[in-house]
Amino acid sequence: MATCNVCISRVATVLILAMPACMSSNQAPPAPAATDAGGCAWPASLDAVAAAPRNHRVLLENDRVRVIEITVAPGEREPVHAHCMPSVGYVMYEGKYRDYDDQGKLLSEGKESLPESQFPMTIWIEPVAPHSYENVDTKPMHSLHIELKR
Repeated sequence: MATCNVCISRVATVLILAMPACMSSNQAPPAPAATDAGGCAWPASLDAVAAAPRNHRVLLENDRVRVIEITVAPGEREPVHAHCMPSVGYVMYEGKYRDYDDQGKLLSEGKESLPESQFPMTIWIEPVAPHSYENVDTKPMHSLHIELKR
């Protein structure tokens, strides 16, 4: 088990060092900076792992990073949740989707799947305000987010 955590930690380090300085256009708009004592602008109950545990699984966590695996099955819509920390996203597959704000308003939509040859891709992600991602593709959405705690 320790070997597995070491491998994930090394992958996170490599991804952080190799990440592009850009943001994918298929994400919710950047959220405001974190403001509460816990370092988040939203209640802890909206943390992705707490609010949408079926879709967000912690693979590694320490005082520097939290690595979460995100999966959304075809036709599934996640519960409303937020991402308080900036992160590096390692997207293994993302197809057609809809992303909604916490009031159900459509924020963005990917109407076409990217060619599989473009995956995996590494992207920079600013904190994301409460939102709900819906996978309208025929394949599962699958990614890793390496959240930076400092």
